[in-house]
Amino acid sequence: MSGADWGLTRFYHTVVNCRDLDESVAFYRRLGFEILNDRRGVDWPEFVAGIFGLARAKGRGVLMVLPADPDGPMLDLIQWLEPAAGFPDRGRVAETVPRIIAFRTRNVRQAYAALQAAGVEFTQPPYTPSEPLGLIATACCYDPNGNIVELIELEAGVRHSRANEALGQRAT
Repeated sequence: MSGADWGLTRFYHTVVNCRDLDESVAFYRRLGFEILNDRRGVDWPEFVAGIFGLARAKGRGVLMVLPADPDGPMLDLIQWLEPAAGFPDRGRVAETVPRIIAFRTRNVRQAYAALQAAGVEFTQPPYTPSEPLGLIATACCYDPNGNIVELIELEAGVRHSRANEALGQRAT
């Protein structure tokens, strides 16, 4: 909720915690992101810990952007050194509540074929619903950190899935 004198203006960036920053940068480059600001060698100033409510904060980071959306939200890939970030056990991913980041994608099926050929692991082949959801296809893969990256292709003019209407359910 915003007041009369303030308001959120746009989505700026999201942090993706990384086990291995270099491996994560390579993965997101494979998806089409470019490096906007490389901060792998920057010593974090003391105030960073306070901003995030931490006793200490040290890490390495790379800020990335999609060339197709240069003014859009950015990915801030961070490998936390102090404190160290925790990650799901790769063998138990199916039993863990997923961390998901989704991207509108042009031609999900071609993206799936190209990324799978490059060794990217997917949860299943692309899914196309039989219901009129406004969804052409979706496919989910794992980034090197155990996050699910959803590639979603919607029909022209559709902002989000129409699942509630198509399935006869009322939005709340």
